Amino acid sequence: MERKIVLSLFYMGIITAIVGIVITTFAYYGFFRREVEENLVHECRLVAESYDKLSSPDELDLFSGEDFRITLIDKDGNVLYESDADHLTMTNHLDRPEIRAAAEEGTGSDTRFSDTLGTEDHYYAVRLDDNSILRVSIQTDSIIALFERSLLIILIVIIGIIIVSLIISVKLTGKLIAPLKRIPEILEKNIPVTDAEIYPEVVPLVEEIRNARNAQSEMRQEFTANVSHELKTPLTSISGYAELIESGMAQGEDSVKFAGKIKNESARMLALIGDILRLSELDSIGDTPLADEIDLKAVAEDCRERLTQQAEKRGIIMTVSGESSAVTGSRTELGELVYNLVDNAIKYNRENGNIEIKISEKKLTVADTGLGIPQESIPRIFERFYRIDKSRSRAKGGTGLGLSIVRHIAEHHGAKIDVESTLGVGTSITVTFR
Repeated sequence: MERKIVLSLFYMGIITAIVGIVITTFAYYGFFRREVEENLVHECRLVAESYDKLSSPDELDLFSGEDFRITLIDKDGNVLYESDADHLTMTNHLDRPEIRAAAEEGTGSDTRFSDTLGTEDHYYAVRLDDNSILRVSIQTDSIIALFERSLLIILIVIIGIIIVSLIISVKLTGKLIAPLKRIPEILEKNIPVTDAEIYPEVVPLVEEIRNARNAQSEMRQEFTANVSHELKTPLTSISGYAELIESGMAQGEDSVKFAGKIKNESARMLALIGDILRLSELDSIGDTPLADEIDLKAVAEDCRERLTQQAEKRGIIMTVSGESSAVTGSRTELGELVYNLVDNAIKYNRENGNIEIKISEKKLTVADTGLGIPQESIPRIFERFYRIDKSRSRAKGGTGLGLSIVRHIAEHHGAKIDVESTLGVGTSITVTFR
């Protein structure tokens, strides 16, 4: 960021300087040109006022000099006098704009640019009492020539401006971002924003970051506590059953029963650890490219087949309806998403209930006839380890992480999740893909 600010200020300084030089040059040229034209008018009028006192046109030599050029033309356009050339060899001047204007209106002016010499010739003409035309002209450098003559100076000035702009940009940027560089220290040492020398505009951002970090810390602590609690429960059961078997208090059928319980609790622990590891993987996926073309209906049919035996144990009937719909994503992740939704619908359904998996255009809905979810709990069901009824959830064999996995996968695919539920009637979860 610091480099970008330095470059932005540097470029801004250079552009401003160049624009300033160009504007100044044009302004100077415009002022200079107006002054030349005013002097030309003054000189022409001065010569015109003195013309009546001259005995012949040749006496106009008295007024000509190195700067000004004087020409006298009769009413027919013939040159009677020219201070810088032989008037006898000159062509008719009646077609010149300044001469024609002076003949018609009394005065006329014109400026002609010479590409070859890089100069501008300024002309001013006035009609005399005998209808002859007196013209005075002067030659000056054009703006292009002015630029060319000043090029070395301009380059030196621009180089100087570049050096100064770079130095100022670095120093100014350092001063500007110094308060921003203190933000990590403020957050790390928990310095109150009232005691920190930072811009008032960034105070809300600092507070927001601090709140987010605190919330994240609380979430980590809560997650650690939940994991510890979730692992402690089956471990306590396993330890208790193992002690009974070890002490000889459980024999025969009891020993077999306790061994089965140990097996079930171990399976629950393995499922929990597997879900935790999977969530960790999903957290680190980031912006992994999603390039598979997946048929949602095919994924739903596959999940139905994999979970049919589990559903039949409770007399639950599963159906898949709708047309094939292709989405772009990860085949593995979408399989997990649908599996977790259907698995949840089986666990929290009533005996002999129904589950319908509906597929429409880039949309998947899993609807059950289960216990339902209280309205106040719907916003939280995708949180890790959140359970509406903890004892009931554990009895169903859930880890409390299935819907969290669903949310992560949906977010990775840019999908939206909508939940509709009525207590005692059932729940419908819809995932809409882009």
